[in-house]
Amino acid sequence: MKSPTSPRSTTLRRQDDAAPTPRETEDGVPVDRRRNNSRAQIKRISSELFFRHGYEATSIRTIVDACGLTPAAFYNHFATKEALLREIVEEGHETVGRMMADALQAASDAPADRLRAIVSAYVRFHTHHQVFALVANAEYTSLPEPHLSVMRTERVRLRRIFEEVIEGGLSAGTFALPAVGAEPAAKIAAIAIGDMCLRVAEWYRSNGALSSGEVERAYAEYALRLVGAGPRSA
Repeated sequence: MKSPTSPRSTTLRRQDDAAPTPRETEDGVPVDRRRNNSRAQIKRISSELFFRHGYEATSIRTIVDACGLTPAAFYNHFATKEALLREIVEEGHETVGRMMADALQAASDAPADRLRAIVSAYVRFHTHHQVFALVANAEYTSLPEPHLSVMRTERVRLRRIFEEVIEGGLSAGTFALPAVGAEPAAKIAAIAIGDMCLRVAEWYRSNGALSSGEVERAYAEYALRLVGAGPRSA
């Protein structure tokens, strides 16, 4: 995910699959499925509320009413609203990072294939988990310290995944980028690609004209053109 925040779209429809699949364990300890389902429901509905109204404007009372829970039931899962936001943001970044890592592991050593793989994975996260992704990008700055600094570090780490692949392509002569002042060209290209891809969450519709796979393939080719690679061979 990129460093700048993404503006909240006012037209995005509610997505039932906005949140990633709930974890089966917490700190290695199995979680009761009924409890985990309630926890996942709170995160999903809260993400929708944060998206529509903003984190600051959404109260715990609004959340528990929307979830059909009592305040006591909410506090059984989350000590504070900040703890809820932190888990949503952390899980969103964790999920996209895992998807990118898995994509790289499955890709060949060719720089173009590696860039294509991580861009596809990044776009897939933003089409499959739209509300979750938009909230994680737009509201992470509401986290208190030290959690905000930790998350900023994680966002830089994710950007570095793009940078390292681009740097590999530059070293191999597969990619070609113009110099950009004192900043490394790979860093600027990584920011540009990340910005381009995360905006998918703002306009993509699962029932629209394009499938997620079609968007993934298109954006992967756009990213390759951006770093100076030629079109994919037929």
